[in-house]
Amino acid sequence: MPRAPDKLRILDIVIAEDLASIQAHNPDHAERILNKIHDWEDKIQWGRVPQEHLTYLTGSGQYNFYRERVGNSGYRVVYEISDGTMTAVAVFPKDDNAYNLDDFRGRMS
Repeated sequence: MPRAPDKLRILDIVIAEDLASIQAHNPDHAERILNKIHDWEDKIQWGRVPQEHLTYLTGSGQYNFYRERVGNSGYRVVYEISDGTMTAVAVFPKDDNAYNLDDFRGRMS
């Protein structure tokens, strides 16, 4: 049975590339996405189990990738949850080829 992670971590590339790219053309969406990510800090302190609220991405291999939809902004956040840490791995626009698990694995290594 899954349990709440102990902490939230955001990969540098999420801020430096993903959110910076969104910020350049839609600052409101970038802020909303970052707030959505930071909301998990409070939620996991309250004992909320993210695995029960996010969509698991099958084929993740050694990683446990989950997807979160960010309202109606058209963006998705991918997290990796293991060893007591919830890591924000990527933020990207919703499209048909959005879930490149190899890219997510590369970001984790």
